[in-house]
Amino acid sequence: MALHQGTLAIFENNVGVSDAVLLHPLTEENFIQNITDRFNHDQIYTYIGNVVVSVNPYKPVELYTHDIIDEYRNRNMYELPPHIYAITDGAYRSMRDRNSDQCIIISGESGAGKTEASKVIMQYVAEVSGKGQDIDRVKEQLLQSNPVLEAFGNAKTNRNDNSSRFVSLKKVENQCK
Repeated sequence: MALHQGTLAIFENNVGVSDAVLLHPLTEENFIQNITDRFNHDQIYTYIGNVVVSVNPYKPVELYTHDIIDEYRNRNMYELPPHIYAITDGAYRSMRDRNSDQCIIISGESGAGKTEASKVIMQYVAEVSGKGQDIDRVKEQLLQSNPVLEAFGNAKTNRNDNSSRFVSLKKVENQCK
């Protein structure tokens, strides 16, 4: 599968080591330097084996387009640079193809981008899942629930203009089981 011309730029200039397991020697200093180098080149995702680490860029990044979703759709995790879409696609396919329950845990300190990561995951699942009037209606309701929850549970803090002040658990069930 060839990369779309419009998305090629984000994949061209890989900086550092995309999977920290491959760092040699694997020290705290080398790990932090690698994450920093990647971050400074807008490569906010790095793998540690089958885990993806994300560093909040605190600015808009062109990593969440329909073309990029298409690139990660039905691809093996390590075929393309680290991305939250790769983790999400693997979980989605395991759920869909093997009827295997999946869990994506998003963890981090205040301002780390957990809420945004959950939105990106839900957008990906909505984009790659089935079509149809009823399905599209449910997907739209699911995606539109975020602004409602944020209106009641988010506040401006010193570290984050839109900080979630609640725990969010999203459960998506595969009705094909």
